Amino acid sequence: MPPADNTFNFSPPIDSKYLIDLYAGDYVMIGETFSDVLMEYDDFVRQINAGYEQGDRTALKSAVHKIKPLFGFVGLLTLQAECQDFENSCLRAEAGALAANFSTLRSNLLNIRTLIETEKERLHQFNNG
Repeated sequence: MPPADNTFNFSPPIDSKYLIDLYAGDYVMIGETFSDVLMEYDDFVRQINAGYEQGDRTALKSAVHKIKPLFGFVGLLTLQAECQDFENSCLRAEAGALAANFSTLRSNLLNIRTLIETEKERLHQFNNG
């Protein structure tokens, strides 16, 4: 385990303070959480895409609801809030607005996976000296 006075600086948009406080500075646990999130991530994204492609707004809303907590576990509070906003508007938004919002969300979901992978690797190096 890294020395107590050694602080890991997460890359933006990860909220470092939130994560360090959430896990009481246990960087090993944070690294394990990043790994766990990545194991579930692709399946959740597939569910989101399937709900959208099938035009099933209820399934889409449910799939976004399921992925949303993962972002809190890895300190991506802005993306967690974006998921909440999308979820809230999912059943009431006009088709055009939903399509635009979904396009943004999908792009963010694809891009953020790479960041989670990178941070997991950085944490592994940090934790193993």
